[in-house]
Amino acid sequence: MKKTLGIILVAAVAAGLYWRDGIVTVTAPYVSGALAAVSPAAPPEAGAPATTGGHRQRAGSEGAAGSGSGQAAGSGRHGTGGPTRVATVSAAAEDMPIERRTIGTIASPANLTVTTETSGLVTEILVKDGADVKAGDVLVRLDSRIAEATVEKDRAALARDQATFEHAKETAARQERLLSNEAVSQQSLEDANAAVKTAGATVAVDEATLKSDLVTLDQKTIRAPFDGRLGAVEVVVGSLVQPETAIVRLTRLDPLYASFALSESDASLVRAAQAAGKPIAVSVTPLGATDAFTGNVDFVDGAVDTTSGTFTARATLHGVADRLVPGQSIAVMAAIGSTPVVAVPTVALQATQQGNVVYVVGADNTVTVRPVTVALSAGDRSGLASGLQAGERVVVEGQVRLAEGMKVIDASADAANAKPTSTAEAQP
Repeated sequence: MKKTLGIILVAAVAAGLYWRDGIVTVTAPYVSGALAAVSPAAPPEAGAPATTGGHRQRAGSEGAAGSGSGQAAGSGRHGTGGPTRVATVSAAAEDMPIERRTIGTIASPANLTVTTETSGLVTEILVKDGADVKAGDVLVRLDSRIAEATVEKDRAALARDQATFEHAKETAARQERLLSNEAVSQQSLEDANAAVKTAGATVAVDEATLKSDLVTLDQKTIRAPFDGRLGAVEVVVGSLVQPETAIVRLTRLDPLYASFALSESDASLVRAAQAAGKPIAVSVTPLGATDAFTGNVDFVDGAVDTTSGTFTARATLHGVADRLVPGQSIAVMAAIGSTPVVAVPTVALQATQQGNVVYVVGADNTVTVRPVTVALSAGDRSGLASGLQAGERVVVEGQVRLAEGMKVIDASADAANAKPTSTAEAQP
């Protein structure tokens, strides 16, 4: 049974070796051990090489040669191909803006449904659906014949009572002259003065009635309360409307509001900027678009939403009619303050498992891998909270070819505190 199992094992591992020119190549050390354990020992023929230790020795020699070749190849990749050119810039001390990015919504400062305050039949519609109108433009007219007749009656009554008032004043004056000649009694003069007061009060009532009826007449003409764009007119000629009947929706399109939410942790920064009189600039971009619109925050809600942990801010955007639409979603970037940092181009940062690092070229022309802490980013620059000092040179191109302790020959103008990027030749 053991002999049978040995033969099966030999057949199983036979796929891992082949014969060529009297040399057996073993794919793995455990295969050679299995063959030695189950195969009967046979003396080698005269002049033939050994089939076990000798082959292992040859394989080992080949492996050693291969390893040497690999090292030579590695040395060639690292040490050949000429000097590596890298670009460096100097880290700078800056006041970098603190930017927050969020999603917001466009809103109109005035958006209402125009209604009527009186009842009547629609006799004329002077606008079309979606029309742009100015404040005071006539939108719809109602049947005003009864209101006009009432106003005419009020004016006639006023004219009548004014005549009565004038006559009463003349009568009182005459009675006063007659009383001085003792032609009439004192009672007659008092009655004449009372008639003057009564006629004057009647005139005042007529004037008030006329004003009231003029207002009713004016309500028969429905006008735009402000500049804006109409929606669809919701009545037709002949419609009977009642007070509060919806006529048409009117929306102001310029200026517009950009409303967005910020985290409650930013509330102190926003309040500090407002207290110092510093504008909080906002850049607004419609989702899916590239055009940006700018404005300043002019309203900050005084309460924090306990559900979301945010507060609402709003910026006013001017000159955006037909470019932004109320209800539209927007991407918002708000600069809510600034902070002093050591700034470098973002491309100088290299991400590792332990965090971000930069490659620093020291005064002795040695490359140092320096861990840094990123405080914030703005545009293509990043501000560092720690790990780097202003004036130190960092590599912004070619970092992949560098390593800790490499010597470099700095051939750049940056070594003389020049502003442009520098070049350096790296040597292992």
